[in-house]
Amino acid sequence: MKALRISPAASLYSPTNCTPQNAPKLIVLAPWIFAHESHIAKYVERYRALYPSASILVIRCFLRHLLWLPTGRAELAPAATTIRSILDGSKGQPKPQMLLHVFSNSGLGTAWQVNNLYGKDGADKDDTRLPLHATIFDSTPGRYDYWAVVSALLFGIPSGALLMRLVMVPLAHLLSLGIWTWCNVLGGEDWVLRWGQAANNPAQIRETCRSYAYGRADALVRAQWVEAHAAKATELGFRVVELADFGPESAHVAHSRSDAVRYWNLVAKTWDAALL
Repeated sequence: MKALRISPAASLYSPTNCTPQNAPKLIVLAPWIFAHESHIAKYVERYRALYPSASILVIRCFLRHLLWLPTGRAELAPAATTIRSILDGSKGQPKPQMLLHVFSNSGLGTAWQVNNLYGKDGADKDDTRLPLHATIFDSTPGRYDYWAVVSALLFGIPSGALLMRLVMVPLAHLLSLGIWTWCNVLGGEDWVLRWGQAANNPAQIRETCRSYAYGRADALVRAQWVEAHAAKATELGFRVVELADFGPESAHVAHSRSDAVRYWNLVAKTWDAALL
């Protein structure tokens, strides 16, 4: 299962079957920061089995993107160009050709960045948003919380990786303290909250429907934050297909492991709803 690496932060998987069967033409996966290749591969494999005629574009978030925004923009710009090249022939179609699947706040931030870059990439000044699509929000959106940021930055580091944890624990606290100072002392903007607000802004998002997957054992993104975002989305006119609570034992970005059948039924149900 080889992918074409189009930048340090983006990889493209070609279709395995060219006969579409009510499938998206393009699936965009935005994994969480520090997601291992093995984690991403499992989602790619499931999507290739579910929609073999779809191209799959993986857009990654790395710590360097958060520390220096121009690096993130430079590494994600080819992803915006790729989306445009794949879907340009689908312009004007009344039904969506793209499914966006974001994981955690870092994946949501990556999708936000690509959406902005897409608007700058094209010659059409009116074509400033990603093409019409359906969205799966997995363990997102959240908002700034000191311990949630620390947990997010340490998430995925094995407990046995003592040297890595020795480096990352003080760095995680330093970064979270920096964000707290920025937001509460210097009057700066909460970027995590901004990404969530952008996902509920019809002027920025061209979306046909969405679903949320979340769990009550998530220490990084609280269930009530996700529920509040979904309620606001409905109030603003977005179509929420399902707000899927995976229960008291389902942790951050672990809902597909908690109940794989329900999770992938949620994905299929959301895409089917997008075509109605």
